[in-house]
Amino acid sequence: MDGASDLFRLTYNGRRIISAIRTQGPQSRADLARRLEIKPSTVTRLTGPLVAEGLLKEEPDPSREGQKGYPAKLLSIAPDGVFSAGVYIDPDRIMTCISDLSGKALAVEEAPVPDRSFVRLMTEAGESVNRLVEKTGIDRARIAGCGVSYPGQYSADPTQVLRIRQFRDWPRVNVRRDLTPYFGMPVHHMNDAKAACMAELYHGACRNFSNFCHIWLSYGIGGAAIVDQQPYLGRNNLAAEWGGLFPKSQPRPSGQDLLDVLASNGVSLDRLSDLDDSHLALPVVTDWCERAADQLRWLCLVIARTFAPDAIVVGGTLHPALIGNMLDRVMSAENLGEDYFVTPPQILRAEQDQLPQLGAAALPVHEIFNPSTFTGLVSKYR
Repeated sequence: MDGASDLFRLTYNGRRIISAIRTQGPQSRADLARRLEIKPSTVTRLTGPLVAEGLLKEEPDPSREGQKGYPAKLLSIAPDGVFSAGVYIDPDRIMTCISDLSGKALAVEEAPVPDRSFVRLMTEAGESVNRLVEKTGIDRARIAGCGVSYPGQYSADPTQVLRIRQFRDWPRVNVRRDLTPYFGMPVHHMNDAKAACMAELYHGACRNFSNFCHIWLSYGIGGAAIVDQQPYLGRNNLAAEWGGLFPKSQPRPSGQDLLDVLASNGVSLDRLSDLDDSHLALPVVTDWCERAADQLRWLCLVIARTFAPDAIVVGGTLHPALIGNMLDRVMSAENLGEDYFVTPPQILRAEQDQLPQLGAAALPVHEIFNPSTFTGLVSKYR
């Protein structure tokens, strides 16, 4: 490595080393060589610059304390080696953060949406990110980029997501071209559900699972699939868009459907964030939650039958009490469905719903450190 920018130019095996330490915890160079099936000398050669540049740190192996001979050193991720910014936008709020490599949010901001125009939202988000960078005093050369997420199902063009009802006045946004000018750094995009899944993969309930699926309940229904610790996006990024299994013309387990049900019963709310305990106690909400839980259980059955994942994690911006109630109903059922007799996947509550911008902040880190995104020459010696 010959400069700060080289922090973001890891070789394929360099990425494998970072990934192995992230998922398996601190390891010695010998353990890495065995696990990754590469020569110990190659591991030593690759990890030297990673330690020197501050991406990895080394410390004595506590299990060898007091033993004779040269004490083995364990390599671990250095949290302050690289930083990233994250932006989450939904119809109610703008949430931003600066995160370190461990997933710790060093600084956060949350603000109500001023208006729902694209330019105003992105301007506010960009200004917030710049404030947080200044507040933390982080060297910009160590910021991998900014992840941006907002709702919308991907279209046939993977650079665009379909406009949700609340953002119907937005222009046709090309996420690779139209987001970068607002943030002054490389920008990476996934929709809200897939970015939230990245938070669970890197820093949440599923960081130790190889294969899992994510269900995201917000104004709509989204999701993501992780296979071998990598996002499976499918053709045009359209994999795991669970909402399409529930037509919008029919009752569905989405936040907008709940708002519509409330409105038809004389309770008009503009935003999901307006839901409070008085609304949760209404019989119409209890009935909606029971029906939505049945639909969620059916969705879990479909995922279990098609993906057979280790786990299904459920989260979102729907009121946490509603998600908790639905999950309780799903998990208390005798089985996921008729003729489903095998052990079901673990069904888990997402851990990072309160920081959805953390998933967006994981996108630049994933891009520069994950072996699956490497585009250069692959060699067992590099």
